Amino acid sequence: MNVDHLRTAIALVQHGTVNRTAAVQGLAASSVSDRVRRLEADLGAPLFTRDRSGMRPTVAGRAYLAAAGSALEALDAAAEQLTSADSVVVVGAQASIADALLPGVLDDLRRRRPELVAQLRPEPDRAKLLSALERGELDAALLLDTGSRIGELGYAEPEVPTAFVDVREVPMVTVASAGHPLLGRPVAAAEIRDGATLVGQESRCSFWLATQRWLGPEVDLISVGGLAQVREWVAAGRGVAVLPDFVVRGDLEAGRLGAVDTATPPLQLRLLWRETPDESEPLRSLLYALSQV
Repeated sequence: MNVDHLRTAIALVQHGTVNRTAAVQGLAASSVSDRVRRLEADLGAPLFTRDRSGMRPTVAGRAYLAAAGSALEALDAAAEQLTSADSVVVVGAQASIADALLPGVLDDLRRRRPELVAQLRPEPDRAKLLSALERGELDAALLLDTGSRIGELGYAEPEVPTAFVDVREVPMVTVASAGHPLLGRPVAAAEIRDGATLVGQESRCSFWLATQRWLGPEVDLISVGGLAQVREWVAAGRGVAVLPDFVVRGDLEAGRLGAVDTATPPLQLRLLWRETPDESEPLRSLLYALSQV
């Protein structure tokens, strides 16, 4: 059983709806539903009923998740006693990358430095993530960026002295619906900028900023909601989008979307931290280990 899947199911009981649970946990709504389905498959029994109004816990499911929640609280308390605060590094992360990119990074980190404890805190809002870093509530933050300085993607640079290391490259893909006239041939950026209907989430989104940085700040983008909505609009032939490979890989493999043959610039998974003279040993160890991942 995956403990993260169990925590999500418990949160769904607490918050009542998939959308509220997704917002609190910093996940996509589809990720919440997928985690619950996987947990039910592992247990071999349904925990929730599903209808047009949403998901509701069964009587047995509510009892099981209440008992599981108490057990997790006890385990969490034991873990806090086992690990002293001095050896823990608190890392905030953009929610859009937490589920897809960070498990592999943290697995690599655990293999290299098993004694190092990195506590992850997802946050959907990049501005709140950076504010928490500035206030010292986080030791470091992981987010998507590009270029030679922090915020070159198009967001405000932190107000405190901050350094960074790029952990890994994040490939970006320009996607269109199957059979779209942009597919099957090399395409210049100017043709996409001037001739395609471009869709995205909203103006603060990293993928929206990446599109503007590549095609120009004046490029016309239509906001259609979350990532799931963007993918559906593209699949229905209602627009073209610039998205990370990890977001659309399944759609590309299934043939719902096609990759436009164009040089879409990548982003970087970037680790930021405040530059202070009294950096802790765990933070220095984390920075070194992540630079080697």
